[in-house]
Amino acid sequence: MKGTAVLLVAGVAAHWWWRYRGPGRSSSIPGRGRRITGAGASADAHARELRTPLVRLATAAGIPTRAAARAKRFKIGAVGERYVAKLLEPLIGEGWVFFADCALPRSQANVDILAISPRGLVLVVDPKKWWGRLRLTVRNNRLMHGDKDVSGRLRGLDYEARTVSSLLRVPVVPVAAMVGPMKPGTTLRFRGIRLVPADDVPELLRALDRKHRPTVPAAQLVDAARRLLPPKTGRKTVR
Repeated sequence: MKGTAVLLVAGVAAHWWWRYRGPGRSSSIPGRGRRITGAGASADAHARELRTPLVRLATAAGIPTRAAARAKRFKIGAVGERYVAKLLEPLIGEGWVFFADCALPRSQANVDILAISPRGLVLVVDPKKWWGRLRLTVRNNRLMHGDKDVSGRLRGLDYEARTVSSLLRVPVVPVAAMVGPMKPGTTLRFRGIRLVPADDVPELLRALDRKHRPTVPAAQLVDAARRLLPPKTGRKTVR
């Protein structure tokens, strides 16, 4: 009898481990503690490539180089990507699936964060960490950061969203998650792209999903995204 009880307890423990902590699991409780891993991986990799021994030596000697400046921008971008990924993690418990740092076919571009809602809404979220002291506005169909025209900085996001839409064969919503230059509660629309403060992105995703009319099952979209949009570095899917 005692041996049977021990085996029963062991069996329950093994089942619990496999379901909540086994291969492919990222937390002990479903929907809690899940993380979006891999955000900022490509930006970090570019920064490392640029910081060659010679560049590091020049930096240590106080000599500015173009490579060091570019590496710094990539590192800042990686920080922004991880910040936005952290903000989105609570949605995992609501059934959202996220892919980070997705490679695009026949391109050097990558999708920073791909989001798929439980109702099958697909979004490309592109974190942007810009200088927060300058105001973002849209004037005469141009995106202005202070007095500077920065319309071209969203060209990549537009391309990524159109490419993902073509691959998954569903509409894709592009979202620029602005870390810095927008006040909470504000929203801009620029050529089909939504620009929102990073902290407001989770609620924006929820609001858009509530209005979404499903056409393709979310599970089918997740499977297609996993197959067609592989991560650039390691396994980057969280569901």
